[in-house]
Formats: sequence, structure tokens, C-alpha cells
Amino acid sequence: MKIKPFSVPLSLSVCLHLAIGTALSVSLALHTPLDNAAADVDVPIIDAVVLDQKALESQVKKIKDQQDQQRLKEEQRVKELEKRAEEAEEKRQQQESEVAKLREQTKQQQADKKKAEQAAVEARQRKEQEKAKAAQLEAERKRKEQEKAKEEEKARIAKEKREKEEKALKEAERKKREAKEQAEQEKALQEQLAAEQAARQQRRNKQVLTEVQKYEALIRQTIQRNLIVDDAMKGKSCRLNIRLASNGLVTQVNELSGDPILCRAAKSAVYKSDTLPVSPEADVYEKLKDINLTVEPGL
Repeated sequence: MKIKPFSVPLSLSVCLHLAIGTALSVSLALHTPLDNAAADVDVPIIDAVVLDQKALESQVKKIKDQQDQQRLKEEQRVKELEKRAEEAEEKRQQQESEVAKLREQTKQQQADKKKAEQAAVEARQRKEQEKAKAAQLEAERKRKEQEKAKEEEKARIAKEKREKEEKALKEAERKKREAKEQAEQEKALQEQLAAEQAARQQRRNKQVLTEVQKYEALIRQTIQRNLIVDDAMKGKSCRLNIRLASNGLVTQVNELSGDPILCRAAKSAVYKSDTLPVSPEADVYEKLKDINLTVEPGL
């Protein structure tokens, strides 16, 4: 069982008061017999009694003074003890207050620590969330950049394709225009050439015709020279088809129409000549290599 701080000083105080009460009781007991003795003795004894009474009173006073001093000391000691007890109590209370305060501080520190740990956890979680969010935003940014790059690449490819198609179309139109112009120029040139060629051909045809007519006359004259006629052939004619080689060699003679006797004589006249006159000009020869001639005696 815990003893309260005021128990010891209070016990001492009670003991001191009991001692003072005992001393006073003794003093009264000593004082009473003296009074009885004084009643029994003679007058001479009074002086002695008086002296003794004074001595006793002096002694009692001395004892009382001593007791007062002792009491004062005791009270002073008790007060000192009470003061110490109060100081001890105050110190204990202060210590208890400090302990309570320390416990409260410890509790607050633990709460603060727990709060700080919780805050650190929340901060870490928040940081991780922010980091994840930042990573997500970065991934989203990269995705958008990639999409943008793809769109730009598609746009670039589409633009290049469009420009290429436009360029190809322009080039095709240019080529078409140039081809048309060239075709027109070629057509004009061809027309001009055709016209010139036609003119030349016409002139040549005339020349060829003239040459053919000339060589036909020469061939006819050769046949006439080799033809043997009689009076029965006069006034008659024979139509022959003569085929000639490029050197004038007779390759074939056919009767087309006319007097049979004259035709036989005309064929014999043709074959008598190894060659007949032909032009060295190819176009003239083309007209002469397969010709039809009419042979009439006397022409």
C-alpha cells in the first residue's frame, strides 16, 4: 500500500502535541502538592515554599521555554518536512505531469510518426500514381505523336502520289499535246509529202506512160520487123499477151484475140527476137513485164 506524502509529518505533529500535554500534566501535578503542604506548615516554612515555588516556576518556565523551543523546532521541523513533502509532492506531480506530458508527447510523436508514415505512404502512392499518370500521359503523347507522324506520312505519301499523278497527268497531257502537234505536223508533212509525191508520181506516171508508150512502140516495131505477112493478113489484127524478164527476154506469149493465122505469125515474130526492148527503170519495167499488144500488118 502506498503511503501518502503527508502521513509522516502528521504523525510527528501528533506525537509532539502528546508530549507537550504530558509535560503540562506533570507540571500541574507538582504544583498541587506544594499548595497542600503550604496549608499544613507554619509561616516560616512559607518562605521556603515560596522559594521552591519560584524555583519550580522558574524550572517549569525553563522547561516550558525548552518545550516551546522544542515545539517551535518541532513545528519548524514539521513545517520543513511538510514543505519538503509539498515540494516532493509538487516534484512528484511535476514528474507525473512531465511523465504524462512525455507520454502525451510520445503518443503525439507516435501519432505524428504514424501520420508521417501514412503521409509518406500516401505521398509514395501519390508519387507512384503521378508517375503512372505521367507514364500514361507520355505514352499517350507518344501514341499521338506516332499517329500524327503516320497521318503526316500518309499525307506526305498522298501528296507525293497526287503530285506524281498530277505531274504524270501534265506529262501525259504534254506528251498528248506534243504527240497531237507532232501528229498534226507529221500529218501536214505527210500530206505535203503525199501531195509532193502525188505530184512527183503524177509527173512520173506521165513520164512512165510516155516511156511505156515508147517501149511499146519499140516492141511493136521489133515484132513488125520479124513478122512475115501475106495478102490474106491485110486488114486483120491479133491481140497478144507478152511476158518479159527484166532484161527483155520473152518468157511467155499468149493469144488473146484476133485472126488465128496472124496470131501464129505474130507469136513466131515475138520468139524470133531473143529479147525485146525494156526500160532499165523499175517502174517502167513494171508496166512492160506483162503487156498486151495489138499486132496489125502494115502498122
